[in-house]
Amino acid sequence: MIKHYLAGIALACTLPLAMADDHSPAYGQCMDKASSTVAMSECLKAETQVQDQRLNAVYKRLMGKLAADQQKSLRDVQRKWLAYRDGNCQFHRQASGGTMAQLEGGTCLMDMTRDRAAELERVLAPGNDGLGYRRGA
Repeated sequence: MIKHYLAGIALACTLPLAMADDHSPAYGQCMDKASSTVAMSECLKAETQVQDQRLNAVYKRLMGKLAADQQKSLRDVQRKWLAYRDGNCQFHRQASGGTMAQLEGGTCLMDMTRDRAAELERVLAPGNDGLGYRRGA
């Protein structure tokens, strides 16, 4: 029982490190130099823009590989995901309050956008025919 607990803790500690690899090098440099919440907020905005461009690029590539009915499905779910992301991050802003609200909301937006881009990249990955996303599958 204790081994499983310790393994879970080890995994939980390494997960943020693995996810952090998906940030651009510029983000880490920016945050290292940021000395105020305003500066950190600017770093978050810039990285969110990078991740949004990544998401848009993979979305377009994936749409190009899908059949018409799958394209409709992805478009529908992407719209729902965007609404969820925006609502969820607005909640984080409101729940934090004060000077941290902007950072919490910005971090939420950046992280969720990064995670969605990575998710769609996994769907697009070669050999990912288990979900029926490849043409001719």
